Amino acid sequence: MVKPLLILALLFVPSLVVAGDFFDDDADKKAEGTNLSYELNGFTRGVFFGGNVVGEDEIGLTAGYGELDLKCRVRKGQIGDAYADVRFRRGFEFGDALTEFNLREAYVNAYLGNFNMRLGHQIVVWGRADEFNPTNNITPQNMVARSTDLDDRKVGNFLIRSSYGAGPLNFELIWVPQYASSVLPMELFPIPDGVKLGTAILPDATIKNSSFALKAGATLGSVDGSVSWFNGYMPMPGIFLVNESSTGLDLFAKAKSYKMNVFGADFSTSVGSYGLRGEFAYRNPMEDYATVENIFIPNPDFQYVLGVDRSIGNFTIIAQYIGRFVMDFKKEITGSGGIQKELERINRMAASQQDQISHMVMARPTYALFHETCNLEFLGLYNFSTQEVLVRPCVVYNLADALTLKAGWERYAGPDGTLFGNIEDALSTVFVELKASF
Repeated sequence: MVKPLLILALLFVPSLVVAGDFFDDDADKKAEGTNLSYELNGFTRGVFFGGNVVGEDEIGLTAGYGELDLKCRVRKGQIGDAYADVRFRRGFEFGDALTEFNLREAYVNAYLGNFNMRLGHQIVVWGRADEFNPTNNITPQNMVARSTDLDDRKVGNFLIRSSYGAGPLNFELIWVPQYASSVLPMELFPIPDGVKLGTAILPDATIKNSSFALKAGATLGSVDGSVSWFNGYMPMPGIFLVNESSTGLDLFAKAKSYKMNVFGADFSTSVGSYGLRGEFAYRNPMEDYATVENIFIPNPDFQYVLGVDRSIGNFTIIAQYIGRFVMDFKKEITGSGGIQKELERINRMAASQQDQISHMVMARPTYALFHETCNLEFLGLYNFSTQEVLVRPCVVYNLADALTLKAGWERYAGPDGTLFGNIEDALSTVFVELKASF
């Protein structure tokens, strides 16, 4: 109990110091017209996706919607500010009508010298690699989100974030009091016959179920680096088999979270005209992952990303090598019974632990044309261990100031029994978007 209380005290120290001014209504009224400022921006877009219609052997529109995004920032002098990002969406998705209100982020910042604090619903991304961040274990992701922007897959959660900076050093502390799960495409997984999909099993909002993260960073010359530690429930759950009857006939596959300690490090620097970056993480489960009951918990592993980027005129490329080493790995599935073995295969697939050592490469080249009014973008990924492939070519054309047309193709492919092999028909898509920003 000492550790949670100490961390809570450190989180709230900056806020206790500044609360007397930042949250004083009278002070706000007196400051009106002098040090209170507002910013309002956002976008409106219409977008549709085409591909294989789920449940039908034909091509059609799989999603289409109109969306309004409003971003608001209110500044209170040098003491603090508040930010909110709200989205309204109406249309259809995977054959169902869609009406969605999404408070993507809403938080308040308080500043006092070297201390900062952020309280509210927010998205936090740790790490310096591109797209693949093994040290980023705070923000959940929606793996089936239909959007032309990959960042929209990140899902906000309520956090308390506190930081302190002194010269080249900076320290960050995060408390996650309420668990939020990533969204898995479980409907697309090869769930065994006789097993139904059930409601996720999530931890209660108690102190012992909280997650904590610490990071210490430094800037030394041209090198930026940090070390980090995460302790708590991982956003990406596993799949757990539940027997909800005495007869053993009502079997349910449910998403279930698990605790891990994650020790990480990252760096970025430049050598001549090349940018270099790296990210590393060792993940160690806090429960016994080797038992039949805990097949939803991944093995401990070590993940690493090494990348290089270079710009030549209007051409820019980011290339990365992504690797993983799984400890205590056993090639043979050891689960008892056919259903248990099948679920263990699915969990290995979802956790990217089908091989003891896995190797992937990713490339993201971009090229600007016509005085930078047209951008050609490409994202490619190949997994040498599982032969999975992702390609995402895209073109973005500026029709006028703040009015863009985007069109692209997102294609997943892989052998049977792999993640991309299971989602390729449902989630591979072409997309067209018309977007006006303000």
